[in-house]
Amino acid sequence: MEQKFKVNQMLTNKNNGYVERIYAVAQDGQPFDLLDISILTHYDIISIDALQEKFNEFGIEFTLEQTGRTYKLTLNSKESADRFIENIAPLFNEVLSE
Repeated sequence: MEQKFKVNQMLTNKNNGYVERIYAVAQDGQPFDLLDISILTHYDIISIDALQEKFNEFGIEFTLEQTGRTYKLTLNSKESADRFIENIAPLFNEVLSE
């Protein structure tokens, strides 16, 4: 399946190496953060529980903090970020416009 976005920047915390933002651009030029998983839960693409199961399945090390209806996802390494982009990020295709 063709991706409806392109990853263009990854921001890593210089103190601990955690990936805190993964910026992508949709085909129409709109930027968004792949780690803003609240979009996926808002559109009922996947539940938080199912998402956490996928993280475990693919060996993605993460920290997840909930604030109200939003979630802050931090990935514990560049390797986890790469696995996230390959295995979880394609879920964003379902909410991005053509």
